Amino acid sequence: MTAEQVQQGLQDAGYSRCFFFQAQLDNLLAEYQQLQLKVKGAILAANSKELRYPIAEKRAAQLTFEISEDKMKAVAFITAAWGGTPISANALVKAAQDIGIIFGFNKDNIIRLVQEASRVEPGTRLKADIAFGREVKHGLPSRFEPLLPEMVSRRKQPLVDSDAKADLRDFGAIPAVSEGDKLMRRLPPTSGEPGFTVTGVKTEPLPGVRIEWQLGTGVGLAVDDDDLLLASQDGLPRAIENGATVDEVFTVAQVDLTSGHIIFKGSVVVTGNVTAGMKVIAGGNVFIKGVVEGLLIEAGGDINIGGAIIGHQIVAGNEQEYSTRIKAQGDVYCNMAQYSAIECKGHVHATKYLMHCAVDAHSVLVGTPDKINGKVVGGHYLLAQNLSCGQLGSPSSGVVIVKLNRLLLPILEQQTLLRTQVAEAKALMDELKEQIDSQKKLLAGQPADPQLQMFEQEFLQQRQLGMALLAELRELESQRQQILQTLDVKVTQQLFSAVEIQFAQESVRSRREYGPSVVKIADGRPVILPL
Repeated sequence: MTAEQVQQGLQDAGYSRCFFFQAQLDNLLAEYQQLQLKVKGAILAANSKELRYPIAEKRAAQLTFEISEDKMKAVAFITAAWGGTPISANALVKAAQDIGIIFGFNKDNIIRLVQEASRVEPGTRLKADIAFGREVKHGLPSRFEPLLPEMVSRRKQPLVDSDAKADLRDFGAIPAVSEGDKLMRRLPPTSGEPGFTVTGVKTEPLPGVRIEWQLGTGVGLAVDDDDLLLASQDGLPRAIENGATVDEVFTVAQVDLTSGHIIFKGSVVVTGNVTAGMKVIAGGNVFIKGVVEGLLIEAGGDINIGGAIIGHQIVAGNEQEYSTRIKAQGDVYCNMAQYSAIECKGHVHATKYLMHCAVDAHSVLVGTPDKINGKVVGGHYLLAQNLSCGQLGSPSSGVVIVKLNRLLLPILEQQTLLRTQVAEAKALMDELKEQIDSQKKLLAGQPADPQLQMFEQEFLQQRQLGMALLAELRELESQRQQILQTLDVKVTQQLFSAVEIQFAQESVRSRREYGPSVVKIADGRPVILPL
């Protein structure tokens, strides 16, 4: 008789999944061989003794649990049964409840775990997340919902006719309201939702706060509903923080020598062109349906130009300036622009191209949001976040400089100032330390001197100041690193040579032509990567 015969017998009898005692089988076979020798030597009758050894047993599946430190997740571990009783889903849930896991059971994960444990090899250890806590959701403050989509900003979306054809110059009527029109609704604060750990501990939410209206000119609350904002005059609606305003609207067909400069406290609508040398200055939004060749377009809100911005270079001394300046507190929209200075606190969006422009903005998009295929040829860009276009640069290697430093430069300036202050504090500490050591030598063995105490007190104050300055430096560096990770330049078609992109003190310059690319910070330095 051999071990293989015994194991085959176990399998034939249906016990192949039981836990096998190899040592017991080895002992059984050893004693069997000894008895066989005695039988062969006629010392023992062939059927005189029966050997009985336990060589296998059924073992039920084993179940254990683990709860995360924050009590927001519970994990179950199952060791598959050795021919014994498997763990059922109901048994798992009951066992979990017995040790205090009572909330957030994931039915799918539990069923998947017990089914897999019943199929795998005996003794296999499996685990699954079987319960999850629920994070507390604190209440939201009052929210202000514009009732006119165009009030937030009039995005450049061409109208599409019944034949699915778009006129790239027609963006529809300029939004306007009449007295009594509904502008905005204040949604009440929410109470939030409580959080629970898997052990059932409840965390009460903080309720949201009620935020008061910020009412601009030309608006008022409804008489019977202080959560509804109405227009109190005809004009152009514009959303502001926690409220809205209705600007008076000045409409003119053409801005030229006949009309003179347009300077108006509300919004301005120009249905034609702005000719060379002319100015349009508005406290609200500016809408120009035609071409801009004027000297200055300035708005307290957005500037929306249906046609092109056409300027030219002016050489003033050693510097180059532009004949046309666009300046907005909000966003700037245009079809195309060339040889112009564009400055805004928001975004610049050109549908076709920007050519040899100086742009100072939060970000730049050339193309449309669903098809970024516009061109950026030449120019200088100072941006806070990113630039997206189809082609960047030109085959003739015209220089393009993109500085993603608008948010970084103030931080770098503050860091430089703080480092200077740290150095001054350190120098003063070194000087005080010398004076303290010198004073201690003079007063060796004598009572404490008031001047020495003064030096020591001033030394401690300078050290505390230095530590505070270093902590502020570390915080600024953390902010700088976080901003760096959000900066990029995306080119969906071609990136040409002679394009320089700066990330604070670091920069990268394209030396050849690339396909679709993204320029960003990777491993601490700017790189050009395939998009």
